This record gives sequence, structure tokens and C-alpha cells, in this order.
Amino acid sequence: MHRSPALRTALSAVLLAACASGPTGDDSPVHVEAMVTWIERVHVEADRSRLAIADSFERLNHLAAGRFGKEPAATAYARFVQSIDQAQQAAKRFRDVVGPMQASAKPVFDNWRQSLATIANERLRQRSELRYAVSKERYEAIAAAAVPAAQRFDDYVRALRDHAAFLAHDLNPTAIDDIQDEVKLVAGSARDLDRQMESTLQAARAYVEQSALPAAPAR
Repeated sequence: MHRSPALRTALSAVLLAACASGPTGDDSPVHVEAMVTWIERVHVEADRSRLAIADSFERLNHLAAGRFGKEPAATAYARFVQSIDQAQQAAKRFRDVVGPMQASAKPVFDNWRQSLATIANERLRQRSELRYAVSKERYEAIAAAAVPAAQRFDDYVRALRDHAAFLAHDLNPTAIDDIQDEVKLVAGSARDLDRQMESTLQAARAYVEQSALPAAPAR
């Protein structure tokens, strides 16, 4: 599902023009391809986000266990803070592709719906109406998972920051005991967020597999 940087840049430029003027019948396939490219990027960032979520919670859970072995507690804390930074970056990357995906999809589906009335052949029109409905449903499945996941990811990072701030000047057994209930809540948030990212992955994969334009022959 990966595209070359040059292709992504070109399609992004096309998308900006689409958002300004709306797609036309002649260049609609280009706008569809741009939308599919954003969906592919959502897929990629959702996959990366799952790794960042898992790593950051593992670091918090390691601190909360209070068993550091040969590793100094300060080192474990530093690794936890580093994982939060990485999670925050992943959250931003994810948010930065979900928004453009939504922006690219609206004109594509609006134009498709309008063009249905121009098809004189009844059989073709009915088939196009069905394909429109199925494609719209597939897209909405992506948005239904990705949009709340983007917000929840930001909330998750804030919860991690709270724990880091709590322990920064008070990293001792009694302070670790005090965060146990909160860590359980963060664990629940991490599981829910991971499920949303997985739903995003599955929905994005299904859309691209069914709706991407045919690939050009390899030279």
C-alpha cells in the first residue's frame, strides 16, 4: 500500500486544487486516486500508532510495577518520557492524515452522487447507485473509526503526560502505589484506542482493495 514520495506529493497537490474547485467529470479519477492515497496514509499511520501506543503503555506499566532490576528507576522514567514523545508525534501524524482524508472524500462523493442523474442507461445508473452506496459505506466505516481515534489518541497522550508529571519529582514506592488505579484506567484507554486503530486499519484496507484505480503496467 506504499506510494513513492513523488507520487504522494503530486497527488497532494492535485487534492489541494480539488478542495478549492471541486472535481469535474473529466478529472474525477484523479481526485478519487488522491482520496485513496490519503486513505492509504491513514492506514500507514494507524499501524505506526498502534506500535507507539503499545510501547508507551508498556513503559508506564513497567514504572508502575516498581521492579526495575539492574536498571535505575531514573532510566526507566526517562524511557517512559521518551515513549510519550514518540506517542505524541504519532498522534500528530495520525491527525494530520485523517483531516485531509475527510476533506478529499467530500467532493468525490458529492460529485459522484450528482453524476448519477446524468446516466441515461437505467441498468448502468442502478449499478452506479449501488456502487456509490457501497463505497460510501466503506468510507464511512473508516471515518467512524479514525475520527474518534484521533481525539482519543490526544487524550491518551495527555494521560501519559499527567503520570510523567506526577512521578517527575516523586519517583518512589509510595508515589508508585498512588498511581495504581489511574494506571488501570490508562490500560483501558490503551486497549480501546488499539481496537479503534485496528478497526481503522481493516476499514482502510477494505476500501483500498475494492476501490483503488488499476495499477499501471510495470516498465
